[in-house]
Amino acid sequence: MTNNEIYDEAREKFFNFLLKKPCTSKQAREYLSRNKIPDGYKKILMTEAKDMGLIDDLTFAKLFIDGHLHWGNAKIIYELGARGVAREEIYSALDEAPDENERARELYESWQKTGLPHKKIINRLLSRGFSHLGS
Repeated sequence: MTNNEIYDEAREKFFNFLLKKPCTSKQAREYLSRNKIPDGYKKILMTEAKDMGLIDDLTFAKLFIDGHLHWGNAKIIYELGARGVAREEIYSALDEAPDENERARELYESWQKTGLPHKKIINRLLSRGFSHLGS
């Protein structure tokens, strides 16, 4: 197999992975390492994917937050950090998200309607990473 064929095969596998679901730079690098992509190709593939917009940590963070509005900021920050998103990108994405207190209030009210006791609702909100809750 020639170098070009090795690169083309690695590129095809990598781009198929990226097209399945959004991922962070860290997750993309982990994929390349796990799949034993030669080091010389990793940087080229990462740069190409970023230039094409297939890897964008800020966009990933925004999408992640949109899908996890039932979580508080503390849990969102933790989970995005674990996925390798830089703090500045996390906070930038959170700035565009609905207010944490408003999200907590909406969840509180919806659970209250089901008859869940106040203390259980507060505990549930705290376990989901909401903070600054009244007692």
